[in-house]
Parts: sequence; C-alpha cells; structure tokens
Amino acid sequence: MKPYPVNLLCGLVLAAWTSPALADTPPATGTTIATVSKVISDVTRKEATKDWQKAKPGELLRTGDRVRTGDRSIAIIKFKDNSLIRVRSQSELTVNGTQKGSSFSKSVDFDRGGIGFTIAKQRSDEEFRFTSPTSVASIRGTGGQYVTSDGGDTLVVLTGSVKLTNRKSGDTVEVGSGFTGLSNPDGSISQRPSTDDEKRAAADATRSGDQPMNLEFDLRDGQGKARNLHIDYKQ
Repeated sequence: MKPYPVNLLCGLVLAAWTSPALADTPPATGTTIATVSKVISDVTRKEATKDWQKAKPGELLRTGDRVRTGDRSIAIIKFKDNSLIRVRSQSELTVNGTQKGSSFSKSVDFDRGGIGFTIAKQRSDEEFRFTSPTSVASIRGTGGQYVTSDGGDTLVVLTGSVKLTNRKSGDTVEVGSGFTGLSNPDGSISQRPSTDDEKRAAADATRSGDQPMNLEFDLRDGQGKARNLHIDYKQ
C-alpha cells in the first residue's frame, strides 16, 4: 500500500479540525433535570450563559438554570423523577441536579419566595433538597409548602416528613405530617402543629394546576326545596 505524503495527511487533519460540523459544536451543557410544565403570567428563566428570557411550557431546565416569577404569577416545574414544585409569585430559585449511574439527586436553591411541593419517594442513594440562606430541607418523598424570607423559613408538611436544618447553628428538627417547622436567621429552629390556615395554604400550593378543584353550594328553589350544586374546575 503506497503511503500518503506527509503534507497531504496534514492537510486532511487540518480540514477536518476546521470543518463547520466540528467547529460549530456547542460546548457541553448542564444535566437536564426538569421541564417547565406550566406558566401563568410573568415567568422567566435564565441559562448560565444567557440573559433572562420568557419561560414557555415544555422547555427543559438544566442544572444551574434559574427561574423567576413576577407578581400574581406561577410556574410548575416537573423533575425527571416526576417530583413537582409549584413556584409561587415573587420567587426566584436555581435548580440543580447530579446523575451518577441510575442515581439522581436534586436541589432547589432559593433566593426568595416559596413553593408548594410534591416530591416522589427518593431511593436510598438519592436525595432532594431545598436550600435557602437560612436552612436546608432534606426530603425523601412528601408534600407541603416551603417559604423563605429575610425573617426566616417556614416549612409546612402535609404528608411524610422532612429533616430541616438551620445553617447557622446546625440544629435539626424532623418535621412530620401536620406540623410546621420554623428556622430563623439567629440560628434557632423549632416545630409546632400546623394551623388550619397553614394547612389550607399548603394544600392549595401543592396543586399541580391539572388537578380539579371543586365548589359545593346548597341552593333552595321557590318552594324551599334544597338542591346541592357541585362544580369541578381547574386553575
């Protein structure tokens, strides 16, 4: 077999290296961990190397992406393990995730605001965490509401349990179903039974937007006969 001249080989290598197919290949991006399932009103998202842009249903979220909601706005984010978070108005957060083999760990890092959450049961080698400047909440599979502000964090648990840790003191409480955890910037942390208003607010915050809500009315006609009116609707 006749060998190729050295200059010809160099030319082939250079041509391949500078070809558009290789030169235009984008750099590797973060791991895809979630999808924007639903947006209501003013919802924007930010990728690491881009400016804030209007979020659209069906868009993928990769590790390091940010989501922000304006006034009277909601975003529903669905993770690959079918966990759901419902981002409340005036909130800003970052989603992160790591994939190691079949193990998938996730975190939602808050700047401000709050969410309703329905987290799928996590395997022993996985975790789902919420973090804020004040606290870290470790979740294995539960539902409830988490809100962070300058005055501290409030965690309402509807089902399951959540380990809530204060980042300043390192103290931890296990917040169970029907309880509210309170974590403060001064390092203090506690829990107490949830109020009825907290339970109702958390239940509303965990609705995915596809789940039907209902209203019931007792009506009476001109003869005084009672009639029950039941209405199902979606947000």
